[in-house]
Amino acid sequence: RHQVLCVTHLPQVAARGQQHFQVSKKMTGQTTESQITVLENQDRIQEIARMLGGVKITATTLQHAQEMLEL
Repeated sequence: RHQVLCVTHLPQVAARGQQHFQVSKKMTGQTTESQITVLENQDRIQEIARMLGGVKITATTLQHAQEMLEL
């Protein structure tokens, strides 16, 4: 009966959601475009790992991301 929308940069919070969306934007000249992508399965693990470790995703951050999503 209720729905909560949470915008976060914290992987611990993102991992607890039932659905995961990635919001990104890019600028082309004077125009800014936003994009929303639904993340599922491996894409969700990759995004949680990126949130945990930054640009460089390692086997350790992937393992931690997967463990966070299994809880």
